[in-house]
Amino acid sequence: MPIKQWIASETGAKAEQVAKGYLIDQGLGFITENFRCKAGEIDLIFKDMQQFVFVEVKYRETDSHGSAAHMFTRAKRRKLERAIMCYLQALDLNLHHTSLRIDLIAIDKQNINWIQNV
Repeated sequence: MPIKQWIASETGAKAEQVAKGYLIDQGLGFITENFRCKAGEIDLIFKDMQQFVFVEVKYRETDSHGSAAHMFTRAKRRKLERAIMCYLQALDLNLHHTSLRIDLIAIDKQNINWIQNV
């Protein structure tokens, strides 16, 4: 793995751990992290009462190429939605009968922005 890619994945993993701790502190129940399937990956999965919360974590050290929140594109959302379908199928849950939402944790430098229902 090229060094630049390795550094990026290490930074991403650290940002995910910060986001995980933050959401636990907010009262969400942690389920799992880095769920992978053929369709894509889900960074973090929580439960908020009876609702599944699928969390995408974005981190930017500088805003020279845009904020972390701007990195969550339509294409990324579609890929995340396909991964969510895989997760629900793995648990034998029906999308239409399962309460869920997609949240974004955008970390810019030291600021955490939790955007619910993106």
